[in-house]
Amino acid sequence: MLEFLLAATLRNSGESIMHLTATREVLESVIDQIEDGIIIALPDGKITYYNHMVKELFGLTEDFTPTTLSELGKISWNKRMARAAFDSGEQYGVIQASDHLIRFEEKIHVGEAARFLEFTIRRLYSKTREHEVRVIVVRDVSAKRRLEATLQTGGACGLISSNPEMLKLMERARQIAASDASVLLQGESGTGKSCFARMIHEHSQRTRHQMVEVNCAAIPETLMETEFFGHVKGAFTGAVEQRHGKFFAAHHSTLFLDEIGEIPLHLQAKLLHAIEERRFQMIGSNETVSVNTRMICASNVNLRNAVDKGFFRADLYYRISVIPLAIPPLRDRVGDIPVLVKHFVDDLVARGHPDNIKLTKSAWQALLNYPWPGNIRELSNAVEHGVICAEKGSVEIDSLPQDIRLYSQEMPIQSFMEPQTAVETGTNGEDSNSLREELMGALKKAHGSKAVAAQMLGIDRTTLWRRMQKLGIAT
Repeated sequence: MLEFLLAATLRNSGESIMHLTATREVLESVIDQIEDGIIIALPDGKITYYNHMVKELFGLTEDFTPTTLSELGKISWNKRMARAAFDSGEQYGVIQASDHLIRFEEKIHVGEAARFLEFTIRRLYSKTREHEVRVIVVRDVSAKRRLEATLQTGGACGLISSNPEMLKLMERARQIAASDASVLLQGESGTGKSCFARMIHEHSQRTRHQMVEVNCAAIPETLMETEFFGHVKGAFTGAVEQRHGKFFAAHHSTLFLDEIGEIPLHLQAKLLHAIEERRFQMIGSNETVSVNTRMICASNVNLRNAVDKGFFRADLYYRISVIPLAIPPLRDRVGDIPVLVKHFVDDLVARGHPDNIKLTKSAWQALLNYPWPGNIRELSNAVEHGVICAEKGSVEIDSLPQDIRLYSQEMPIQSFMEPQTAVETGTNGEDSNSLREELMGALKKAHGSKAVAAQMLGIDRTTLWRRMQKLGIAT
């Protein structure tokens, strides 16, 4: 049967079956080196050939010899292939005769562990179509699926970690997912707060409903109330029809309010009432709308400090922070950088970039030394920048973004200076005391927000970060 497969595959090459038979042992040896499982079966499901990876993938014992597909993984093969063929666009009635490639995934159990296998199947026929075999390639995609289940999204995400503190946080997030308690996620921008919110939702009983996400910083203040609670037709000029808000959209689901600290004080009282009572009134309506919504909020500023300064209501803070989770910045878990870089490179390769990308030692050192004020999001962008600007598959320092290159150039100079000397030198020859006062003043006016302070000073966040480090200002 292996000869038939090879003959069918190479029927246009002019090779004879006799010639292919002579190399059977060599070909079987080659196939056995493949890390995917290879199965050749007849239309009735009888297995005529399989390589050694099949037993490993399905968790079969060495002394067990599978003879039919039904003995592998308790899979309804005909139903799954028919369903996969339908999903690929095949028309009813031609599925059984189709020789188009079909693909599907199946979750099986090997011992107590779940394993996700991807099956790629193609029917091969003889020239007269009197004989048929099914060639099945089996690939273990468990690691990929678990990663996607954690991330819930492509791109930058901080939930790939080997850091003990992060692993504890992830376990705690899964633990609290089953409850309806409000969760407050705090951490710098780009640390993965939205990823944590998605993970909590996906592990909850509300997962069958889509989580509703709102970036409070992106909504104009004049539109916030209608965005949250909706409005009825004629409630104000331009309200030509009724519109449901985010609270109503999150009924039986989770409402994720990112950057909740941006909500103005006058609206915080109505938000508190909606969260506590689980009901509200749409703008322009006297009718009360009841909802069953689980709240997850996030902020890149310390809301406890905002409460003390009068910028955030204390009662709202305590209502949304029943379970607070503080996500550490990337600079506090440098060991995660190699893991994240590998993930981002793999993601770029999957999107069509070259798969021979290597980072030089100097590039690695620059990535590990950089303080990452933008955290995971900035790292993701830096890796993509490096891959795009790589020379002959090699990511050098010059391939990395400008902020990282400048920081790596400054590091050797700082390492030969005493800390006090480095502070006194200032930045660009400026007096360190006046520079310190300028930075501290901007941070005070910005209520601790580095993004706002940098904007006030007319510099980017990375430059602000470097100057704060040089002057010994707590970051």
